[in-house]
Amino acid sequence: MAAMLSTLKREADALSQQRHAVSVEDSAGIDLLGSPRELHSAFSNLVSNAVRYTPAGGSIRIRFAREGDGAVLSVEDSGVGIPASHLPRLTERFYRVSTSRSRESGGTGLGLAIVKHVLGLHQGRLGIASDVGRGSTFSCHFGADRIEPREAARSIA
Repeated sequence: MAAMLSTLKREADALSQQRHAVSVEDSAGIDLLGSPRELHSAFSNLVSNAVRYTPAGGSIRIRFAREGDGAVLSVEDSGVGIPASHLPRLTERFYRVSTSRSRESGGTGLGLAIVKHVLGLHQGRLGIASDVGRGSTFSCHFGADRIEPREAARSIA
C-alpha cells in the first residue's frame, strides 16, 4: 500500500497541476490482499473525481487507516459536494448528478460503478458522505481477511 499511496499522490498532483493541496496519510501500516491493478483502478477513480470536482484552491486528502480489524482507504475533498438525494444512485453505471456537471468535467459516468465492482470483488464496501458546498468523502472499507502486516509482505517478496 505504501507504493500504491505514493502512486495515487503522483497522479493527483499531475491531474491537479498545483490547483489543489493534495495530502496523503498512511497510519494503517498494513497492506491489502488483492489485485493491485484492480485496487489501483478503484482508488484512482476516486482520486480523479476529487480533483475533477474540487475548485482551484481546494484540498484533497487520501487516507489509509485501520478500522477495527480491517482497514479503510478514504478520499476526502473540499469540492462542490453532492445533494443527498443523488447519493443512493451514484454507483449506477452512467448516472450523472446533472448533465451540465458532466459537460464541464468530462468522464464517462462509469468511475463509481467500477469502484463498487472492484470493492465487491475484494469483499469491500464503498461509503459516501457529502455536504453540498463543503465537499465529499468516499471510503473503501475492507475486512480483516483483506489485510496483511507489511513485514510479512516484505519477507515473502
